[in-house]
Amino acid sequence: MTYTISNQKLSIEISNHGAEIKRILFNGLDYLHDSNPQFWNRSAPLLFPNIGSIKDGFTIINNKQYPLTKHGFIRDRDFLVTAQEKSSITFTYISNEKDLALYPFEFSMDVTYQIHGDILKSYIVIKNLSSDTMLFNLGLHPAFKIPLEPNEKFEDYYIDFKEPFSDKSPLVNLQNGTIDFEHFNQEFTNLQKLPLNYDDYINDALIFSNLKSHVITLTNQSQSHGIRFEFHDFPMLGIWTPNHVKAPFICLEPWIGCADRVDHNHEFNQKSHLITLEANDSKLITYQIKFF
Repeated sequence: MTYTISNQKLSIEISNHGAEIKRILFNGLDYLHDSNPQFWNRSAPLLFPNIGSIKDGFTIINNKQYPLTKHGFIRDRDFLVTAQEKSSITFTYISNEKDLALYPFEFSMDVTYQIHGDILKSYIVIKNLSSDTMLFNLGLHPAFKIPLEPNEKFEDYYIDFKEPFSDKSPLVNLQNGTIDFEHFNQEFTNLQKLPLNYDDYINDALIFSNLKSHVITLTNQSQSHGIRFEFHDFPMLGIWTPNHVKAPFICLEPWIGCADRVDHNHEFNQKSHLITLEANDSKLITYQIKFF
């Protein structure tokens, strides 16, 4: 089921399936990919308890194997609406026996969306309901519609990083989705403005782990419309579009963690940027997107 929050400028449609945003209208203009399966059948899934691929399709937690799939399972779970107002809504998910077969920790997740003028804010709270120490990664995967207007093309847009930085984007193994941090797809020096170009995504996503700022702007050459994305709680950023079909969107993916390394030993507790929660502890993760 889809729910809507709105004000005079902004309207957000969210499905209870995965608490996934399905449509963003700002001043009547669509800003989000419409989940057309010709390109990609999703729009903005949440990634939990892992991001990207798990090497060989299994991970080991407390000496037991679990068959975690790419990007985890929360994107395929139905949430309940536990609070709703005109411009705010909260979705809640509580884990069950089905989840324990994939991931051995009981947990709850609250996902709140609020709109304030031209800004969407989200608050994600994960609580450990188990008696053991809980480990997880969390990522975002919104696909922003590009171009936004019919007289434009994909290459008319660019990503502006608030502060320039240098980084090496590691190679993604196209056979199994693991990441090779010893070999690089592209290298960037003092990168601030990244023009959109399909050729950059021949080898899957660009992956950045050395950001100086966690504020980026996606806009066109005239800067007439776009978004400003703030994700201070997320140390990494993936940028992706399915190059082979020249999809009309770009995914800006803040990550707390990433796919397994090519040489990963399957131990979940060796994954990068893990969040650790003791019993009954909770973690708040926030982000916001400004539309113009």
